[in-house]
Amino acid sequence: MEVIFNKALVPLDNSEQSLRAAHKAAELASAGVIKDLVLLNVYDSSKVDITKLHSQDKLDELRADSLELLQTYESILIEKGVHPRLKRAGGEPSSLILDVIDNDGTYDLIIMGSRKLNKFKELALGSVSDRVGRLVDIPVLIVK
Repeated sequence: MEVIFNKALVPLDNSEQSLRAAHKAAELASAGVIKDLVLLNVYDSSKVDITKLHSQDKLDELRADSLELLQTYESILIEKGVHPRLKRAGGEPSSLILDVIDNDGTYDLIIMGSRKLNKFKELALGSVSDRVGRLVDIPVLIVK
């Protein structure tokens, strides 16, 4: 198969939907549809009060957990013959995903899982996949 997408971003967390998205990304990359994969984890740094004494310790813990999660996904993809790059950042997931896409400029696909929110949460909060899908100008593959 020929390469259709040069570079895909795969935002991941520790959910079942993210695991399915990682497997789909690996499948597409190993089939030659995607040339390069970048796995992204956004950790929630909003709960860290940087004015507190031990805030750096908490941030270090969040970063370490994020790296561990990414390395777990990386090992799954490597078993399938795919060698992704890893990226992590702290903040609000949809905003950071959009920033990564806008600032890099070389991504041509996003593959992400879809959280199953109840109707109230969906109306009140919206989902990350919904917001990203509405605001980017590249294709988004949402894996359920």
